[in-house]
Amino acid sequence: MAATHDLSIGQEALWFLYQMAPDSPAYNVHAALRIRGALDEERLRRSLRGVVERHDVLRSIFTETAAGPQRVVASPDVVTLRVREVPGASDNAALATHVKEFADAPFDLAGEGACRALLLRAAPDDHVVVVCAHHIVTDATSQWLLLQDLLEAYATEDPPPPPARGYDDYVRGEQELLGSDRRDQLVSFWEEFCAGAIAAALPSDRPRSPHPPAVFNGATFETRIPDELLPRLRASAKRAGVTPFALLLGTFQSLVHRYSGSRDFLIGCPTTTRSGPGMREVVGYLVNTLVLPAHFTDSTSFGQAAGAAQRQVLRAMKHIGYPYALLASEEPYSRQNPPARMAFTMVAPGRLEPLLMRVTEAAARGTDTEYSGLRVELIDVPQMEGQFDISVEMRQSESSLIAVFRYSTDLFDEATIRQLLYSYVQLLTAAADDLDAPVAAAALVKADDLDDLLSLGEASG
Repeated sequence: MAATHDLSIGQEALWFLYQMAPDSPAYNVHAALRIRGALDEERLRRSLRGVVERHDVLRSIFTETAAGPQRVVASPDVVTLRVREVPGASDNAALATHVKEFADAPFDLAGEGACRALLLRAAPDDHVVVVCAHHIVTDATSQWLLLQDLLEAYATEDPPPPPARGYDDYVRGEQELLGSDRRDQLVSFWEEFCAGAIAAALPSDRPRSPHPPAVFNGATFETRIPDELLPRLRASAKRAGVTPFALLLGTFQSLVHRYSGSRDFLIGCPTTTRSGPGMREVVGYLVNTLVLPAHFTDSTSFGQAAGAAQRQVLRAMKHIGYPYALLASEEPYSRQNPPARMAFTMVAPGRLEPLLMRVTEAAARGTDTEYSGLRVELIDVPQMEGQFDISVEMRQSESSLIAVFRYSTDLFDEATIRQLLYSYVQLLTAAADDLDAPVAAAALVKADDLDDLLSLGEASG
């Protein structure tokens, strides 16, 4: 019998969610690149096998045992490269349709494994490479590490060397932490940190079902923050003595306060747990959701909201080792009353993620780029929809900032999310204009847009 491996606490939570809704694509994670030029299919297969051999978590099969869910490492052959001819798909929109279809197909974690790859061939010199995996074995950073390893292996025709550490090292580290005296300190911190606040929630278009969903239904709406606003936001963050992320987060918390009327609430912040020697190149589920409290009064300014957000992030990061899944299982929380219903995060690739950094910047400019001797271009397809009521991802490059709002379609219509995102841009503009301005006084719509809305109301009356 093959040896079994322990799961992290986060993996155990994802296994539970998978069993609850096995056909849902909400926890499928993918990355796709369009590659211009000739591509050798067999060479790509060999490269994929080398990458899968390097990261054993990718060839995992999951099973229930008397000790609970366990991971079994299978042969590299469990991760297949499928090939699909799509001669009529000449633009990114058409190719994205095929990527979405492949990425949304459910995984059979107990039978077929948690990872698969696809080669779309639009022409002899035009391909798309897609790597898709269930969140239980990956995260967004891992997907780009995979593609990076794959392209580099293809370029050199050499299998990548084994990493210094693996996912089992991460699991052991978590077990050691939670088995130590430090656990009680972490529990006490999170109880005190979150006290007096409840999960943020916005008025929805439909009531929340009291029953667990069979599928996590979701969609995505996104917009590019006006380019002329970016330098002003960065300058405002510098004046306030906070990071740009803190300003973006504090302004989003301001938006939630204005829309919900809540003064004390919690928002989740998914954050990487890749710390320690050798962990940056490890593939797996290395994410924890920090729960951040926000507190507003009638006089809270944008600068104060940003400063508070930064302080809360710094405090929470010192206690990141306590898994969100454990916090959610403790009083006063439950599946119907979780610590967080909304999430906010930022993707800002740096020098340690060269492939992601290059394709993100190229996408912002509407071009492709070069990596490992290949011309590559990002194919951006919505994913991980419906995990939260609303989950915001801010994607930053050198020249752009994209706001991605993923939302539960069981609760919200697209028009509602569109208006919410529009109001967020309005509040970002207000924050850039005057950090000392009170959040409560900022307009959520422009004056001319308000006139249009009022005239519509008069006409309908």
